[in-house]
Amino acid sequence: MKQLSALLITISLLLCTAPAVIAAETSLSISVDRDTATLADSINLTISVEGASGEPQLPSSPAFETVRQGSSSRMQIINGKMSSSVDYSYALYPKKEGVFTLGPATLDNNGSRLTSNSVSIIIQKAAVSEKRNEDVFVTAEVDNKNPYVNEQIIYTFKFYYRGRVANARMVESPSFEGFIAEQLGKEREYQTTINGRQFMVTEIKQALFPIKPGPLTISPSALQCSVAVRRKQRGGTFNDPFFDDSFFGFSQTEPKMLRTSPIEVTVRPLPEEGKPRDFANLVGEFKAAAEISKKKLEAGESATLTLTLTGQGNLKNSPALKLENLDGFKVYDDKPSFEPQVADGRIGGKLIIKKALVPLKEGTLQVPPVAVAYFNPHSGAYETTRTEAQILEVLPAKEKEKLPIAEAEKHAAGKKEIKILGKDILPIHTALNVLSPEPLNPLSWPAAALLLVPLLGFSACLLVKQRRLRYSDGTGLARGKNAHKNFSKKLTLMKKLHHQDEEAFYRDASKALKDFIGDKLNIVGSALTAAEIERRLAELNLAASHIQELKRIIELLEAGQFASQKYTPEEREAMVDAMKKAAREIDRKIKQ
Repeated sequence: MKQLSALLITISLLLCTAPAVIAAETSLSISVDRDTATLADSINLTISVEGASGEPQLPSSPAFETVRQGSSSRMQIINGKMSSSVDYSYALYPKKEGVFTLGPATLDNNGSRLTSNSVSIIIQKAAVSEKRNEDVFVTAEVDNKNPYVNEQIIYTFKFYYRGRVANARMVESPSFEGFIAEQLGKEREYQTTINGRQFMVTEIKQALFPIKPGPLTISPSALQCSVAVRRKQRGGTFNDPFFDDSFFGFSQTEPKMLRTSPIEVTVRPLPEEGKPRDFANLVGEFKAAAEISKKKLEAGESATLTLTLTGQGNLKNSPALKLENLDGFKVYDDKPSFEPQVADGRIGGKLIIKKALVPLKEGTLQVPPVAVAYFNPHSGAYETTRTEAQILEVLPAKEKEKLPIAEAEKHAAGKKEIKILGKDILPIHTALNVLSPEPLNPLSWPAAALLLVPLLGFSACLLVKQRRLRYSDGTGLARGKNAHKNFSKKLTLMKKLHHQDEEAFYRDASKALKDFIGDKLNIVGSALTAAEIERRLAELNLAASHIQELKRIIELLEAGQFASQKYTPEEREAMVDAMKKAAREIDRKIKQ
């Protein structure tokens, strides 16, 4: 009875105070976690909406790249006044130095327009020493800032990081305006130590060839990533460093935008003094060679002359190997070929030119040396490389083919008369009547065949072309066709993993979902981010609700994989069901 009386009293008090609960006024505000930052930092911006519904609009700024992070809501009653609010979070990545104003944000609420405050942010340049003290940073450099025109220089981009890094991607590639750029192999990964701290390094190199003299600028590169950072813990049992690990949920991810500094290059013109007349803008170090397939041959036979130019420099598409007209030979050119090579961290290769030589007379014939002029940037002078002369011995043909069919007889009067010595299979016509036109009867079978052959040939070529197009698209079609089937098989494994290996579940589920989307779009799925997936699926006119649900699943999986957020087996099973539903909708939409 006492318990029942207490319950009735509580209910009565609630009923009495219920009319006093009053909705709070609406408001819209902007706040940032810092008002001074560097180009290497990211800034967390929060737009708070109180007493209103709908997502606010933040005006874009050319000084920042804005990435939506998510939202959170809360409700509370203080002194009888109820308030509900939603916080929208954004990550701001600075693009340039200066003082910038963000806002105001706006929101349409039941016919009225809410306007927020504005915030001012100062962006400074990150010092090199400051970068070295960070857990993640990037650098860019060239091995020579004062090259000659067409001289090869090496551009090196390096990404240094410690600990766990996720979703690293280049969002701004450098502009090589004024250069010809060539990729120097694949990216390389290794370890290094800086100021007693060990870093993993991802390195990308490119060969650059300046094409004009004067000052040139290589623009900065920008890399975006998420970094696992330690949370500050209070004292107590778990203050032991042993427990300061993401395995125990004591870490969270922090977005980073990393930028390199611009690089200034001053290009020197090639000297005019000593420049050869046949110089073809070849810069580097090279060696020419010649080889003949036969040193001895009979008249009427052919030999292949192979000219090669090997070295490091701007050799690709070079017209440097030229063979002048040869006396005593008929020359037939072949298509030049180029074999790229990377040696000692620099690009080069071998230029190959082949020519078929047919001797026009017997005896000893010579192919003269071929000279190639180039500029050597190491010596700062023009140099020449030459092939060796090739000597050929041309022998008389063993059998001479004689097909005389007529000869001229000279009479005393000085006139010549043609005398027939033999006849071919077809008779020789000696009268003009054979040149009279023969009418073509369009109703005859030969005439009809002549008219139909071009039409049939065109139709056959069209069918072959269509078949080749279908064959070339076969790989992409096969990926898209089998994507949902392969994804369903992986989901079966996910059902088992969510009760066994939690960490493997987050990793494999995220990879399976991204691979499925990549197969449907015929792109590499593992490199996709949540924002990239949202953009590409929006281009397919997929419903916004399905896109947001898919983006939410990916963010949950990444939070479980890299952050401290963990989920129960029931929640992980619900993720699998949601992935299955989203994949089915994407598969149906893309098939349409």
